[in-house]
Amino acid sequence: MSPSPTSRALPYGALVLTSALWATSSVTARGLLDTLAPAWLSALRWAVVLLALAPVAWRDRRAIADAFRRHFGSLALFALVGFAPQTWLVYVGLAGSSAINLALLNSAIPVLIVAVAALLHRRKPSALELAGIAISLAGVLVIVARGRPETLAALAVNGHDLLMLVGMGVWAWYTVRLARRDDALPFASFMFAAGLIGLALIVPAVAWEAATQRIALPGAGAAAGVVYLGVLPTIAAMTLLAYGIRRVGPVQAGLFTHLVPVFAALLATIFLGETLHVFHAAGFALVAGGAILGCLRPERDGADPSLPLPLAAGATPSSCAAGRSATAA
Repeated sequence: MSPSPTSRALPYGALVLTSALWATSSVTARGLLDTLAPAWLSALRWAVVLLALAPVAWRDRRAIADAFRRHFGSLALFALVGFAPQTWLVYVGLAGSSAINLALLNSAIPVLIVAVAALLHRRKPSALELAGIAISLAGVLVIVARGRPETLAALAVNGHDLLMLVGMGVWAWYTVRLARRDDALPFASFMFAAGLIGLALIVPAVAWEAATQRIALPGAGAAAGVVYLGVLPTIAAMTLLAYGIRRVGPVQAGLFTHLVPVFAALLATIFLGETLHVFHAAGFALVAGGAILGCLRPERDGADPSLPLPLAAGATPSSCAAGRSATAA
């Protein structure tokens, strides 16, 4: 049975909106890093998340306490690779790198997701998925290079870029693992529990920053930026991402990461008065075409159409548009 248009539209729309929110996140964070140290900014961002989720956490306090007792190790691992420590790692890299390098490294996430899924779950990507990733990656390169190959050739890579690449790698692990998260906790309560552990994990980094440099309280403008980062690119985007991953699987969800530079260019046009050029249109077309191609997986009659991860030997991949609630292995 083919999935309904609604079953396709909802997860795809959620993933598109996630990319739009992330496009605003990197720009906002880069501006805040001029006045706030990386670990301090990450701690403030996740403090906002915890405060916003506190009412939900109070409602589910018994389930959260039980999760801490039974699954603390799993929660701690999620916290390490997808929450405050991962954010801090990217911020340290971003503080010493460029927006172009960030966009390029961010575009590696879909490729890293394919690699992690293959290592963890022996999931073999389909030819359409690989072609879609390659085409959309080409679109990202066109946009980042502004249509000039010499721009890419002139890029310099430093230690900060390597830190960001590590951050992208652990995020890929989080994305793949999230597809099989235990559903004992609703996602908001899971985010609170893992977020609390993640915040505790970066306390030593905040203490080190306080001992080696001046940590300032954010002013009104910076505080508004921190609240924005906590509410929309974190709570809203991570919730939408989790929904998209459950419906289409981590590999297809990862494809939508290539929309981030597309939205960044559109936002720059709207809010900064920048001009759209032919290379923007070419890049947009490649990214969109690659994302669509990567989700055109043939359906297997009589199979569970929601299976996003490894299939039985010899089975044809199921449609990427339907979903199921997978449980942790």
